[in-house]
Amino acid sequence: MTHFAIFQQTSTSFKLFILLFLLLLFALLSVLIGMLFNTLFFNIPLTESVNLSSTDNGLSIARTFQIISQIGVFILPPVALALLISDDPIKFLGFGRKPATLQVVTGVVIMFSILPLIQQLATWNEAIKLPDFLGSIEQWMLEKEQQAEEISLKFLEVSSINGLLLNLLMIGILPSVGEELLFRSVLQPLLGRMLKNIHLGIILSAILFSMMHLQFYGFIPRFGLGLLLGYFYLWSGSIFVPILMHFVNNGSAVLVFYFAHNGFIQTNAEEFGSSSNTIVIVLSAFITIGLLYSAYRKKSLSQHSLK
Repeated sequence: MTHFAIFQQTSTSFKLFILLFLLLLFALLSVLIGMLFNTLFFNIPLTESVNLSSTDNGLSIARTFQIISQIGVFILPPVALALLISDDPIKFLGFGRKPATLQVVTGVVIMFSILPLIQQLATWNEAIKLPDFLGSIEQWMLEKEQQAEEISLKFLEVSSINGLLLNLLMIGILPSVGEELLFRSVLQPLLGRMLKNIHLGIILSAILFSMMHLQFYGFIPRFGLGLLLGYFYLWSGSIFVPILMHFVNNGSAVLVFYFAHNGFIQTNAEEFGSSSNTIVIVLSAFITIGLLYSAYRKKSLSQHSLK
């Protein structure tokens, strides 16, 4: 197999620099491709390819941008980096090892057992208030939260099977693959190597993972999920495990919202998995810890954890 691993022997910090360059490059290309796509297929002038989500046609355009950006920003940069710095890109990205069945099952189960605890963390996070002198920043964050929630609801409010499948692709599959490739396959081990401590790599990549979503009032639970995904990648040595766990988290939210929105179930989609019962929350924590210990006992530490 022919490779172009021209930067294989460079320093870890330089590899991170290359990643940053690739992220910026593909992000710019994604915007340009999205605008061009809208011009060719929706007859939308390049200067009007934003703020169009208020109509059905605009929502289709927003979905197009979302899909293109997921591929361009999260999937292509890690793949390009792997080709540039590794003589075995597939192994570098974490696809070379078959995970233990128990780790896969444990990873899936834990995404449900942790729900009450994560929802409680979200409640505590939402209660955090910034000091008065940071009031303008807090207002900006609130506005960003509201904007993100509004567009998410528009994406999720579908009634057809085709709409559901599109959401599973756009919200379930693409983010699960792309975000795990970027934050777990690439950033986590590179940061671990640069800091000479894989645990610091996991923590820092989880922080960046949570910050990337630009949702301050969901930072703590998303950081917790980032840690969870990071350690399952470390213990399993396979990126398939965190990708599957991520998809279970996102995909189940899409399915629950679809069934609730269309009247098949009475569950409030936004409160799925939450509980105000302290006993339930405590049980969630203990069950999750038990499952984590089980996964840890079956760990197969990845050889590229400090690649």
